[in-house]
Amino acid sequence: MNEFLEVKNLEKAEAMLKNIPNGIERAITGTINKALVKVKSEIKKKVSKDYNIIKKDVDKDLKIRKATFATLTGTISARYPREPIIRFLASSSKRNTKVKIKKTEKSKVLNGKPEYVGKPFITILQNGHMGIFQRKSNERKRTSKGKNIGKKQTPIAQLYTISISEMIASESVSKYAMEQGGKYIETILEKEINRILLGYTK
Repeated sequence: MNEFLEVKNLEKAEAMLKNIPNGIERAITGTINKALVKVKSEIKKKVSKDYNIIKKDVDKDLKIRKATFATLTGTISARYPREPIIRFLASSSKRNTKVKIKKTEKSKVLNGKPEYVGKPFITILQNGHMGIFQRKSNERKRTSKGKNIGKKQTPIAQLYTISISEMIASESVSKYAMEQGGKYIETILEKEINRILLGYTK
């Protein structure tokens, strides 16, 4: 998922910078690249407000592609891989496991995938990774690696949920990001124009 930032309605800026080499390009790229940093912070804040996830976990999946003279646009993108559902764990007992993905919703009992069998359960793998898993089938198979090599075990699969990319693409987050981007671009562009004009006249 990508959030694009571009500068529009440039007639006034072009007129003010027409006598400065690459003046308008410098103003646009400077504006967009500074706005991208601010919008990224706004996205992290909004996602962590709407979803039960911390800013640090949002930040690691976000990537900025800066504007250049060749493109004059910038983007904020997020990796698509889905999040392990254990990140949204609300409570766990012998009876059930509950998760809470959106902060505005109540925690829900995790029923798991219909193509798997049994209830989801929390376990720690031999490598120390903890997650919520579900059995793929009731068929016991011999393991080919790890401490239990040769022993028969039922295969399990970790459960995942919504990705950071999908959170950003949600209507509330996407709309908020675009609104904030527009505000930042408007204020930053004026400062960039003045900075370029001041530097050129010195």
